[in-house]
Amino acid sequence: MNITTVEEVRRGLSDLNTGRNSMKKLAGIVIASFIIASSITAWAGEEALPKDLDSFTYTGSLVIPDKNSPLFGFFHYSMNKKGLAAFKKGGPYPDGTTIVGKVYEVVSSPVGGMIEGKRLRYSYMRKDISAKETGGWIFAVFSADGKFIQKDVKTACFACHMAAKDSDYVFSKPLE
Repeated sequence: MNITTVEEVRRGLSDLNTGRNSMKKLAGIVIASFIIASSITAWAGEEALPKDLDSFTYTGSLVIPDKNSPLFGFFHYSMNKKGLAAFKKGGPYPDGTTIVGKVYEVVSSPVGGMIEGKRLRYSYMRKDISAKETGGWIFAVFSADGKFIQKDVKTACFACHMAAKDSDYVFSKPLE
């Protein structure tokens, strides 16, 4: 028969509590790491082109014919139903509004004008009020075949869109 002193019991309980605290700390670190990794992933490519893109409404076009511009291309913009009423008023846009630009190469037509060539990429904006650093919008760029292209959205997208702050960072306006 083993006889245990009070001090040995206290040491055992202390060791047990230390083990529990370590497990709690480890669980907290694992959960925090998962949350941080999830939010970074969302900014780094969780976005995808909408599967219902064909149901979006055309809202306008833009051409940037300068081949030296990083924005070179013929842009045709479409928006989901969620943002159309706000578009007609010039903003602000409700959470979930999505704007997609199909971007084509600018080529000269046989009669001297500019027409669309091959598709180059897609531009993408989705209203998400949690995206505070970019005015409540998530920006992304996708290749012609729909694959996410890594970009620094604060400098590649939002820096330019800051000029349209008064219309909730959207440049397009309804045609009359």
